[in-house]
Amino acid sequence: MSQYATELCLLLVDDVYGELTSRAFSALICYGRLSIAALLHYTGLTPRQVKHSLAVLIQQHLALWYTSPENAVTYYEANWTSAYALLRAGKFVWIVEERLGSFAGGIVSNMLLSGHAGIGDLAQAYNILPHTDSGVSLNEPAIVSNGDIQNGEFQAATQSHNESADSFHSSLHTLLDRGFLSSVHESYFRSDADNRSEAEALVRSLKGFHGELKADQKQELADAVEQRLLDWRLGTDGDTEAFTVTAFEKPVKGRKRKWKAELDIIDETGKRRRSNAQNVHTVAPSFQHEEDSPLQQETEATLRVNYEKFAVVARNEKLVELVEERIGPATSRVYAEVLGHLEKKLKFCDPSTGENDKADDLGLSPKVTTAEIASAMAKLEDLAGGIGLADPSMINLNTIIHPKKRRRRFDTNEQHPDGETSATEEDDSDSEQQNGNITDVDNDSDEVNGDDEYKSEIKVEKDGDQAQQPPATISSLSNPQSCLFLTRQNLFLLAEHPYNFVTFIPRSHSTTESWSVNFPALARQLRLIELENIITKRYGIEALRIIRILQEKGKLDEKAIATLALMNQKIMRSILTTMHEAGHLEIQEVPRDNARQPARTIFLWFFDPERCRQKVLEETYKTMARCMQRSKAERGNVQSIIDKASRTDVVGKEDELLGLDERTALKAWRENEERLLGELGRLDDLVAVLRDF
Repeated sequence: MSQYATELCLLLVDDVYGELTSRAFSALICYGRLSIAALLHYTGLTPRQVKHSLAVLIQQHLALWYTSPENAVTYYEANWTSAYALLRAGKFVWIVEERLGSFAGGIVSNMLLSGHAGIGDLAQAYNILPHTDSGVSLNEPAIVSNGDIQNGEFQAATQSHNESADSFHSSLHTLLDRGFLSSVHESYFRSDADNRSEAEALVRSLKGFHGELKADQKQELADAVEQRLLDWRLGTDGDTEAFTVTAFEKPVKGRKRKWKAELDIIDETGKRRRSNAQNVHTVAPSFQHEEDSPLQQETEATLRVNYEKFAVVARNEKLVELVEERIGPATSRVYAEVLGHLEKKLKFCDPSTGENDKADDLGLSPKVTTAEIASAMAKLEDLAGGIGLADPSMINLNTIIHPKKRRRRFDTNEQHPDGETSATEEDDSDSEQQNGNITDVDNDSDEVNGDDEYKSEIKVEKDGDQAQQPPATISSLSNPQSCLFLTRQNLFLLAEHPYNFVTFIPRSHSTTESWSVNFPALARQLRLIELENIITKRYGIEALRIIRILQEKGKLDEKAIATLALMNQKIMRSILTTMHEAGHLEIQEVPRDNARQPARTIFLWFFDPERCRQKVLEETYKTMARCMQRSKAERGNVQSIIDKASRTDVVGKEDELLGLDERTALKAWRENEERLLGELGRLDDLVAVLRDF
């Protein structure tokens, strides 16, 4: 872990959880794996304070722990990725609110505050289930006082509680379905090295591997360990399923009960007895669903926020922006639908979840069919503007045809003033204009761009001897055939782009026409684009030209670079030196003899994207840490004014109770704080591209 990433994580933990927790986290992140005795030594805290700090860190997934089977000593270490995720808490809530509403955003916000929580505890927090420690079973109705409840108020409270329960159930169901929440597994509290050692020991015991292994047994062991690690990461134990949306179906609304039933109390034997008139309590509606509701069965399941799912969402948004920039807005909407369908099948961004070339060859990569995309696009805007398909009357051929043909047409019009058209001109016109496009090849409705490999699956209905072709101008998507045609054309634009935004999977006997996305390759392209943008802004367009030449050709000397870049060698040498000092370019010395004299040494320049990425990422961490330190210093300068303005008797009356100098200082601080937080958000977007995608 880098120096500035450590500094940034310490600032985040200190800002959110205070000094006591940050001291324990600082010792773990600086000294590595420690026991409680070592923590007491390095922090100088009392045993009680250390235990309280560890409880907070473990609850928030900021500290990992592992008990050694050899000496039964528990060791703790810092989880810096969860500490960095504190910076993105606002983004997580905003993404969920934009997609699923404010109620679901509130659930995610509460889960972020609590770290992880059981479904029963979460339901109690929203007053959906009664407290189990009050002696009332989860299947029994809740007991409330009737002292302040009238008939109309009781009915309104019943309806409001039913609506709240329905919102809770539907929101939790959707969050689990989308993958924003996931079940907690014990492997989440261990480091990667500890999980691997545990998985290897478990696999050895299950398969009976002991002592020295043969080559085939080693490969079998490695494959089984990788599968076990993937199962743990998905929240399962290999032989049991994780708590997912399949175990939490949408509950069915409970049956209405009569008022007499609402006045009955369920005793321990299950019999109903009528409460007497002197009783000061009545029975509120249970607001529960069927007795075998999955919520009641899975109240002990523990959930947490899946941080990596939000990285998938951010990656999809970046890819859609790239398509809109390189191709167009209409095609970007089609691509957004493709990524939206695939997003439901992905929980992580890294290749270990099946989104790599090997998984694609085995048919394990997630796919989406053309019909699914077309059915979704039928509800959106017109897509005809994204491809070259327009009404011939709306195209001015004089602006796009070849100048020689334009002059020939002009001369022909002068020779035929009466508007007569010669046979040659008719042939030229027929060959130039088909479906509003200039083409020299025959139009075939069953082929795309004249290629036999991609044959259309659009069923053409025939009326007599004439086939009904897709219209030249499509102004709406009401026609399913037109929608499928336009969607398919935009998908082929994505597939034929140099970036290969989608991969076409042709129809076979057992499968329909479908599309997949090579996310690792696109993530590498996104990182390269970000690096090129940074180099261009720092060193100019000439530096970008040199970088692209080195990427294409490999290692070159100065003379070859100057020849290919068409630049003055003196100017080029200054750019190379500046970029090398910044760490964005590398140089290799190749001596011609054993003397290694500079005059007889070849200096080869090359560009390593991985080293450049690490350098830029380190600089970004440093900038973010400085922004947080600056924000903390600015806040300390006006802390007294902030405390005064946050008092309950001052809120809303700042103009009356605060002086002019105080209001001016408070306004200036808020503006600076907003700029610093905005810069932190933009830098975090860069970190997501360089590290998480």
